[in-house]
Amino acid sequence: MLRENWKFDYTTDQLAEAALVKLHFHGERLAFWQGKRKAVMDTIRAEGLEVDEKISTGYANPKARDWHRSAQVMVRNDLQKDLEECLEKLEWHTARRDEYDGWQQFLRAQAGQMQQLDINDWLFFFGRSN
Repeated sequence: MLRENWKFDYTTDQLAEAALVKLHFHGERLAFWQGKRKAVMDTIRAEGLEVDEKISTGYANPKARDWHRSAQVMVRNDLQKDLEECLEKLEWHTARRDEYDGWQQFLRAQAGQMQQLDINDWLFFFGRSN
């Protein structure tokens, strides 16, 4: 396919502006997921902990070994999954924000120059964000 060899000319100013748009997008998503993480953590603290106590600790004379594993504290599975999703999204958007910030700084320093982009370059700067 010839389209794999196509090149598109863009100025570094256009690319810097596109990187800035991506930077803002990932900054907004980062703020959103930070809010979600806080909400999940608040829920875990308020109602998400489950304590499993051993029956043996209720005996009149529990043995020393009964105290060793007398209780286990767990986070509810649904909240654990929500927290994991928040942390994955925070990691993703932090990395993308930092990456586009670096590109934006670099391209601003190269103002007015022309660059040739292939389809992957174009998608990186102008493609839909996720």
